[in-house]
Amino acid sequence: MPSLFRKILPALVGVVLFSGCLTIEEHYTFKKDGSGTMEYVVDMSELGEMMSTLGEMSEESGDGGGMEDMGTMDMSEEVEALKQIPGIKKVKLNSKQEWVQRLSFSFKDLDALNAALNALMPDSTGTAYTFFTREGNTLVRKNNGHAYELGAGMAKDKDADGVNDEDGMDLAAMLESMKYRYSFTFAQDIADIRVADGVSKENTSSREVRMETDFGVIGKDPKALDLRIELNN
Repeated sequence: MPSLFRKILPALVGVVLFSGCLTIEEHYTFKKDGSGTMEYVVDMSELGEMMSTLGEMSEESGDGGGMEDMGTMDMSEEVEALKQIPGIKKVKLNSKQEWVQRLSFSFKDLDALNAALNALMPDSTGTAYTFFTREGNTLVRKNNGHAYELGAGMAKDKDADGVNDEDGMDLAAMLESMKYRYSFTFAQDIADIRVADGVSKENTSSREVRMETDFGVIGKDPKALDLRIELNN
């Protein structure tokens, strides 16, 4: 789990059900030569209105509950790791919008991109994973356990705290409130897109597609974020 989530998980579990506060986004642009750019976004902006009240309550109870860590959330460790990867350049972290982290970089090829994603989204196996491959004109994305484990980790901590009710409805609502979004922009037209059940897709142009699902879907199918995008020559 990235350092950002390790820092904020204890506090995030306690508030995500009430705010629907977490959205993770991956935005890609691909050139014909296989190079491109990627932006990784962690958006918890809906927490902003709640933090003042929750912080005061935590102070009164004498238990910070992890709020201090949430107030200083950052991705500095990920930034430094990305800067060390061959083929990764222009690494930038934009934290100007409160409770939103936007980490962007350019990549030389899929090998560099895969190395970067392993730094951003490791899973519990601790092994390198090949996220993107090419099969002719088709871009194939397969996922490790990162997203599934993030949702499962929140669910486990929530259940351990006794917040979940007996029939699991609170847990289901929590996971469904957490969104995961993709966007892909290419230098050539898109011919076909294949995604898992529970993932919506929208072609905003002949060369761009956006997708969205939630952690409830990911929790039922750890491969829900896998996809195939076929491009025209």
